[in-house]
Amino acid sequence: MPPTDPFQWRLFNVLLRLLGIGATFAGLVTAATFGLGLPVPEEPPPSVHWPSLLAGGLVSLLGLGFLMIPAFRPDQGDTRVVMSRWRAWNRHSRRSWWTGDPLP
Repeated sequence: MPPTDPFQWRLFNVLLRLLGIGATFAGLVTAATFGLGLPVPEEPPPSVHWPSLLAGGLVSLLGLGFLMIPAFRPDQGDTRVVMSRWRAWNRHSRRSWWTGDPLP
């Protein structure tokens, strides 16, 4: 297998973080705006719209899941993405959260 370009994996990790931030924010806005009916218009009090509230919560949880995945860098020796709740944190602890580059 040919060696991979480190720039591609930095970009992959940054885009993964941005996807997580965007999905979390979009889910929270969807749950608050459409699910709970906030901000309240001048008319009657809002009612809870359960499908929008559940969809917003699901998108928020998906975004938080993307943010919790450690940086994946095959050019740094990673062989697979760590998906376990009890993952080995010390293996990735000396890397940047955004790009996966080694920290000084």
